[in-house]
Amino acid sequence: MFEYDAQAPLDIEELSPVEDRDGVMVRDIAYASPRGGKVTSYLVVPKEGGPFAGVLYLHPGEGDRTTFLSEANAFAQAGAVALSIDGPFTRPSPWRRAPHPRETGAYRDTYVQAVVDIRRGIDLLTSRTDVDGDRIGYVGHSYGATLGGVLAGAEKRIKVYVLMAGLAAFSDWCRASDHPWAKWLRETLTVQQLEHYVREMSTIDAVHFVGQAAPALLLFQCGHRDESVSEGDAQRFFEAASEPKEIRWYDAGHFLNDQARQDRIAWLGERLGLCST
Repeated sequence: MFEYDAQAPLDIEELSPVEDRDGVMVRDIAYASPRGGKVTSYLVVPKEGGPFAGVLYLHPGEGDRTTFLSEANAFAQAGAVALSIDGPFTRPSPWRRAPHPRETGAYRDTYVQAVVDIRRGIDLLTSRTDVDGDRIGYVGHSYGATLGGVLAGAEKRIKVYVLMAGLAAFSDWCRASDHPWAKWLRETLTVQQLEHYVREMSTIDAVHFVGQAAPALLLFQCGHRDESVSEGDAQRFFEAASEPKEIRWYDAGHFLNDQARQDRIAWLGERLGLCST
């Protein structure tokens, strides 16, 4: 499901001039998606030195590639090449893919495409002579964490994952959650359409993949007051994952807090061998 031609050209396009931000270079780029179009991204690179670790970021559903830009900048200063990408539904026209849930097949395909596009982003990182392919990490929040759980079963080049406020079974969440989007979905679709949607989306639930993440290390970050992901849903995601794994809880909502950010940076920095975080 997540296979693609890894030998195809990345076809990297510079979308705007390179910026020097606090001593690191921020490149506004797009690279070719194996499923069509381009993946808009920020590539943040230390000015000199290496080899560096590599970190790929995927935002929550309410965010975009700018969500993790400041964190990517901090990691670049500490000795990592960071790539923060847009999911298919946040990209500009003509590369945006945002089908209505009634178009269940197309909607599911955007999730599959996102996983493939992340894998292609790992190709981009590991193709660089200044990146150490044995020190690759992934950070995902909400949508990005849920897809990260899927990715963990398909992509073995990533050594460490941080999964923030994700779901083991997005399909079950759609059927039962009180979140406004889940309620909207149930109100919008007929009973038959909802059952078809849930059945199709269940085939790419993270619960089927995250148990195959080993030997990668997994850190789950969760909020006790998360208004989108219940404690039960968060615990289910953690329990489905393979060892080695760790879960940390915060007195926070869905977007966590500064302590979670500090913990994430320190945890990744230690495991990716960064010079200072």
